[in-house]
Amino acid sequence: MHMRILAVLTAALASAPAFADPMADQLRQVQAVATPSTVIVAFYIERDDGGRADIRALGTVVGDKGLVMFSSLAVPSQIPVEQFKDFQILVPKGTEVQTYAADYLGKDDQAQVAFLRPTEAAKAPALPILKFDEGATVQVGDPVVSFGSLGEPDSYSLVVQNGRVAVRIEKPYPLFLVSSSLGTIGMPVFTLDGKAVGIVSITRLNRGTNAKPNWQNVEMIWPVARFAERLKNPPQGGKAVRRPWLGVQAMTPVTKDLAEYLKLGDRRGIAIGQVIEKGPGDKAGLKSEDIILSMNGKAIAGAEGQLVETFANDLKEMAIGQEVTLEVWRGGKTVTIKAKLEDMPKGAGEAERYVIRKFGLGVREMVLEDRLSRELPTDTSGVVVSFLEPAGWAQDGGLQPGDIVKKVQDQEVKTLADFKKVFDAEVAKKPKEIVLFVLRGKTETQIIRIEPRWEAEKPKTETEPAKTPEKPAEEKKP
Repeated sequence: MHMRILAVLTAALASAPAFADPMADQLRQVQAVATPSTVIVAFYIERDDGGRADIRALGTVVGDKGLVMFSSLAVPSQIPVEQFKDFQILVPKGTEVQTYAADYLGKDDQAQVAFLRPTEAAKAPALPILKFDEGATVQVGDPVVSFGSLGEPDSYSLVVQNGRVAVRIEKPYPLFLVSSSLGTIGMPVFTLDGKAVGIVSITRLNRGTNAKPNWQNVEMIWPVARFAERLKNPPQGGKAVRRPWLGVQAMTPVTKDLAEYLKLGDRRGIAIGQVIEKGPGDKAGLKSEDIILSMNGKAIAGAEGQLVETFANDLKEMAIGQEVTLEVWRGGKTVTIKAKLEDMPKGAGEAERYVIRKFGLGVREMVLEDRLSRELPTDTSGVVVSFLEPAGWAQDGGLQPGDIVKKVQDQEVKTLADFKKVFDAEVAKKPKEIVLFVLRGKTETQIIRIEPRWEAEKPKTETEPAKTPEKPAEEKKP
């Protein structure tokens, strides 16, 4: 009898799985939801030296006509958009990968998303659209899942990454830290019931103190609310979405001690270190050492270490041209300042560039951030050295990245157009040396002498004389 029962149990165990794992079934179901809408975004960056850097990023089909969203971090702002070439969408199909030409639409760095779409001529198939759930929320302890990817040899197969929400951060906007790695930046994050609640992002967090910050880049869940507007209105024309600017910098939070000294009570604020000349804040009457107590009736409040980032984020979420009302503490009393936000100034990645490969040299026009970062007068002119080829003529002459070229052969160059005209004219003369006057750092002036190796350009004209074929040795007669 006992032997018969044992035989029955043995047979039953042999036909059943080793253990029940409901989460494994859920992970497979989420993978089945994500896979059809997942593609590979491929393009290359044309380097200043003429070489190329190939880029691959995971993307997700999020709209009609094959609209694909991927992380804006794959398209760095410091590189001009003109240097991003040959965008393609790769669609894994079993062991094959189908390739379709694509148009780059642009990006929104504030939302951390970029977009492209198959060109009409590519005739890409209609791919399933992944819908993000704006109403879904996650709580501490909830399991979530995202994906990484294998490489081309394995047909870019998705790799499941799962973890649990470890903490919710409210400021400067809601974010969720997960207990383990979430996978590839820009990929959707799902709950186990298949709802897409955000994307994987990299966010800067202060792991130190207010007095001694320790900023680190951390993987977080980026909620749908942060990029929902871009899903409805993606950028166009390959441009970055423009954000508004108040024209103040070097902002610091008002500490408890400072608030007590100023007799602000429980109020907090943002102290302005610098008001940029001719910026919107300057036009409105803001001054350095002003303390902003509220914006549009909303008090500057929260954890001391988040005050500045929260204020900056709130500004960027407003519209260019929008008027903001600031309550400002100045000289022991409050004043009201109304400022009209303007378009953010051109950044280094948007600056016009000029590369002289013969010299191993690239320069670009100066932008406002160049002057501000070095505390230079706002009317400082010249061009910035943006590229030097190792062991090139310019580097051998002593130029360094970031140098500001003020003169070429004693001729002033205020703009990039000036530099092109003067430099090209000098090169045409093929002089023994080209002398540059540069500003290095804040005040250091350097004289750089570039000695072109013109003789290295000359093609060889001397050729070895043609050899006369040797006559075969005469056979000796016997």
